[in-house]
Amino acid sequence: MSSQTFWGYKRREGTAPPSELQGEIDRHSWLDLAGILLLLVGFFNIIDGIAAISDAKYLSSHVLFSNLHAWGWFFLIIGIVQVFAGWAVMKGAGWAAIVGIITAFVNALSQFSSTRTFVFWSLTILAADVLVIYGLARYGGERGRTS
Repeated sequence: MSSQTFWGYKRREGTAPPSELQGEIDRHSWLDLAGILLLLVGFFNIIDGIAAISDAKYLSSHVLFSNLHAWGWFFLIIGIVQVFAGWAVMKGAGWAAIVGIITAFVNALSQFSSTRTFVFWSLTILAADVLVIYGLARYGGERGRTS
């Protein structure tokens, strides 16, 4: 038995993946995380967009520019594109990494502009967008899964 532990469990000798496979495992893990976060952020943007368009009372009308309806349509459209890009990342489409990075960047900028009104929510979505951008920029492209 080895002295290496992982959350209190001892790892046996020779159970670690070979070093040439560790990079592929990291790549697939980050792409899966980026796809799931892109789907979640997209669904949250769709919900926020519908709420803004329908004049929900929990939203503040203090926006950076324009009006709440314009921001609602913006978040609705960005959310729909993010959901499709997240689904395509999970399926392994190469173009989805570029679309995901662009929509996550635009969403991060728009969430950063609303930190004055919704501090915790904006920073949470901003952190998710940063993880999506890192995962797709570092490991994006053709997934190369064989089934």
